Parts: sequence; C-alpha cells; structure tokens
Amino acid sequence: MFEAWYSPVRDPADGVTGVIGVGTDVTERHRAEEALRRSEESSRAVVENASYGIYRSTPDGRFLAANPAVVSLLGYASETELLGVDLARDVYADPSERERVIARFDGGDAIRGVEVAWKRKDGQRILVRLSARAVRRPSGRIEYFETIAEDVTERRALEEQLRHSQKMEAIGQLTGGIAHDFNNLLTIILANAQLVAKALPVGHGDAHADLRDVMSAALRGRVMVQELLGFARRSSLDLQSADLGGLVAELSGFLRRILPADVEVVIAGSTGLPEARADVHATEQILFNLATNARDAMPNGGVLRIETARATLTEERQLACGAPAPGEYVCLYVGDTGVGMDEETRRRMFEPFFTTKPAGRGTGLGLATVYGLVKQHGGGIEVDTGPGKGTRFRIYFPVADHPAAAATRGEAGTPDVRGGTETVLVVEDDDQLRRSAKRILEDAGYQVVTAADGQEALEVLGQRGPAVHLVFSDLVMPRLGGRALYDALRREGRAMRFLFASGYSDPDGRGGVRLDPALPFLRKPWTANDLLVRVREVLDAGAGRREMSDPVR
Repeated sequence: MFEAWYSPVRDPADGVTGVIGVGTDVTERHRAEEALRRSEESSRAVVENASYGIYRSTPDGRFLAANPAVVSLLGYASETELLGVDLARDVYADPSERERVIARFDGGDAIRGVEVAWKRKDGQRILVRLSARAVRRPSGRIEYFETIAEDVTERRALEEQLRHSQKMEAIGQLTGGIAHDFNNLLTIILANAQLVAKALPVGHGDAHADLRDVMSAALRGRVMVQELLGFARRSSLDLQSADLGGLVAELSGFLRRILPADVEVVIAGSTGLPEARADVHATEQILFNLATNARDAMPNGGVLRIETARATLTEERQLACGAPAPGEYVCLYVGDTGVGMDEETRRRMFEPFFTTKPAGRGTGLGLATVYGLVKQHGGGIEVDTGPGKGTRFRIYFPVADHPAAAATRGEAGTPDVRGGTETVLVVEDDDQLRRSAKRILEDAGYQVVTAADGQEALEVLGQRGPAVHLVFSDLVMPRLGGRALYDALRREGRAMRFLFASGYSDPDGRGGVRLDPALPFLRKPWTANDLLVRVREVLDAGAGRREMSDPVR
C-alpha cells in the first residue's frame, strides 16, 4: 500500500508541463494503525464487559467515565446519570472515608485491596474492594484516578457466617470438653447435699434451708449446662413422632402459671396437623425460652399468641429461614406484643451470651439455645420484629416420616423411690463421686462394692462376679471405660446388667462405636433420687429377662 503526493511542473507562462509525484510505502503504518484500532476496541470491550466496576474519577470526586458494571453496582440507570453524582456525597457511605483513601496516594501512585462502604442509589449499603492508580501531570499533581471496584458484600457475609459457624463449633467443643468435669462437680454437690439433709435432724430448719439453696443452685447449673450444650448442638436429641399441637395444649396451663397476670396467653392450632419429627423435651425448652423472652419484652403486659399450623416452604422461604430443604413442615408460631427489636439487636439475637437485659437479669443463652435446638432438629426459624412492633417467631419442624403414636409430655409427679438388698458394683474414676454413689446406695439398703476404672472392675468381678446384680459404671474413664468393660464381659460370655452414666455431652462419639439407646443410661448430673429410681428400674426390668443378643451397634 502506497501513499502518493503530486505537484505540477509549470512553464514561464504558468502552463503545466509536467507532474512530479512522490510515493511512500505506508503498508506497515496502516498495519500498525489497524492493530492499534483493534487493540483499543479489544480493551474497550474488556472494560465494557468486565464483571468488576472500572471507572475514572477526578480528585474532587467527579466521575469522568464508568463501565456498565459500575452503573449496575450503584443502581443507576445509565452512565450519563452516574456522571452527574458526587463520589464523596452520593457514593461513599462515610464521605471522610474517601479522603482517607486519597491520602494513601501520598506515599505512591497505586493502592490495592482497600475495602470501603458504598451506598447505592436506593440507599442500600454495600462493601467494595478498591484497587486504583493515580495518573499525574508532569508537575506531579494528580489529574485523575483509574479504579477497579469489586463488590465483596456477599463474600464478606459468607465469611462472617463461616466465622460464626467456626466460633459455634469451637464453643461447642469447649462446652463438650468441660461438661464431664462440671457435671461431676454438680453431681457431687447434689448427692452430698441430699445426704447431709437426710442426716440433719428435722429441727434444724435454717440448715435445711441452706442445703435447699445449695441444691437449687446446683440444679440451675445443670440447666445452664444443658442450655450451653443446646445452642452448641452438642446435646443428644431423641427425635420421634410428636403431636406438636397436643404438646402446646398440655403446656398452656404451665405457661399461664409462670407468666404474669397481665400477659394474656392465646393458644390456637390447625386441625389435621401432621406429626412433627421432634424431641419433646427440647421442644418444651424452645417454647419456654420463647415465652420467657416474650415476658421480658412485655414489662407492662400484653398478649402472647402460640399457634401450630402446617407450612409449605418454597425454596425461597427455605433459604430465608435456614431450613435444610423446601417442603412440608409443622410450624410453631410464638408472637408477642412487646417492645420488639431494632436491627442491631435482631442481627445479634442468636449470639451466645448476647443480651439487652441488665447485668444479673439473664445469661444471654435463651435465644442462642433456641437457635441451636432448631438447627439440631433439622428445622428453620424466621423472626419478624421491629421497635414497638412486637416479635414473632416461626419455628419449622420437619414432618415425621413414619407417624406413630405421638409422643407427649409425661405427667409430672414424684417417682417412686425404693431401695433394695442387691449387690451393686460402682465403677467411677472420680473418688468423691464414687464415694457419694456408694453412700446413697448403701443408705437405700444395697450392698455396694467399688472400682476406680474398668480394669479394676474386671478384677472385682473376677472375684465376686456371681454376687453382683448390677454394674453402675461411668462411660469414659482412664485405662478402661464403661463400654469397653461391657464389651469385655460379653466376650467372656458373662451377662451382667449395666447402668451407664456420663457427664459428656456426646459420650457415644468418644469411643467410635455408638452405645445402643436401649441400654440403660443416666446422664450427669444426677440427684440421689435419680440414681435410686434408675437403679431400681434396671434391676426390676432385668429380673428374669435374657440380655439382648447384640445390644451394641
């Protein structure tokens, strides 16, 4: 390709006598220009189609140019509309934050990975990660900034959820680890307080009152451990078919007794409600915690409404409430007409130990416990609240796969505490707890021998095996635990009645092989009555009954 210039040659009379032509080969130049044009089009296409926002702005906060991603990110209709806004006033959530970003260019011409809070045209806040360079004039003054903006709002929210999950897991591991020792201590306190109370003459009223206070404090400690394990999802649940409407109806009388007279309790329920897959006692705890939360939110009285209904969760609602899958659920609705919660409180309400109550008025575990138990059920939870608008909780329980005779709350009452004359082997590694169990059983008439662990128990049974009617053993002990002791005796062909005990939140998980739920189990901390009732039940149930052929699975 050539480029030519022509010039005429004239005679004295100004006539054209010839032409002078100059030709230049411009092939390479045209190739270079075409390559430049294509490069510019390619670069423009990259910018226009980039998923990240790319824009140019002046030091005083005006947009010079912006790609469609920035326009969409900030919620404007067009680039033209966006060019008319002020960065500091209309884009930055905190105008002073832009000044701090610009100040970082004092030490160089580029910044990377700076996270700032922006606001969209509709006012919604987003978190944006900025990387930018300053384009300077020869004098060194900044002419404009070229910036890449990445919306990291969702990523940071997911990271926060992950951190929260990891925090819950760490707290769960901590509570599971301390549960054993703490429950042993509570058991020792309860057992010895009852022994002392039994030995005190009736006339020592003040001393009896003091001991009742000690036992009451220990029982409150037991409830607190269960709450800790509940929100950390470390307590074992007995999930079975349950009539949720019937359970609420049974508890309504109790709720009316624990709530102030100026709180009206309204109970409602749908007919033909399917049975829920739930743990009855955990469901009671959920309901009690929500009722207590509602009571505290209505200091001047109000209405507490509790309903049960069938609910169908769409995929959108399932994601919103945190249920594992869409489908059919049974909904427990608990709503109050109280003070409600602002957005900050709502955001933190399920955090363990977070409370808006004055010091000494709450542990901050109530709603955290509800959240943990709901998740452990495989359910979901929705909260609708606002300042002065009350609070409404909707708990979604999975529908039972195989409805059976629905479980309900047992009638409250004092169990029949009876002693006996049988021989009981107490296997416990804690000296004080072993001594307390021995005294309680001996006071009830039983013959008691003791062992500090499973290995020592094997030696005792080798000498007195036929005379031992029941082995009351802790599950987790040094050298040889209770389940390993049970297995060793079965391998030897010796059928012994066992009652296991443990203070661990999940004792099954520590041994690799799960304990059959059909085997008798007593969770620590137990009281003297708990122990005596359970021992009598096992002895009476085991009399004349053949041991299961394979009770460990």
